[in-house]
Amino acid sequence: MTLMTFLGYITIGLIIGWLSRLVTKDRGVTMWPSLGFGVLGAIAGTLIVQFLGLAGAAFYAAVGAIGVLFTVNVFRQEEPIFTNTKTI
Repeated sequence: MTLMTFLGYITIGLIIGWLSRLVTKDRGVTMWPSLGFGVLGAIAGTLIVQFLGLAGAAFYAAVGAIGVLFTVNVFRQEEPIFTNTKTI
C-alpha cells in the first residue's frame, strides 16, 4: 500500500465521519469523534480486506467506516434508537 492510497482511505473515513455527523446532528457523537471513528473504521475495513486478499479496498473502507460509526452512534445514545417508546 502506497502513502497516497493510505491517505485516500483516511480521506474516505473523514468524509464518512463528516456525513455521519450531518445525518445524526445532535443525537450522535460530536464532530471530532465522528471523524476519528470514520478514519478508524476505514483503516480497519481496508486492512481486513487486504488481509483476506480481496479487491475493492476503497469500497470496504467506506463500509468499515459506516459500520463503526453506526455501532458507536447506536450504543452512545442517551435514549437508544431501537427502543419502544410506548409505555403500557
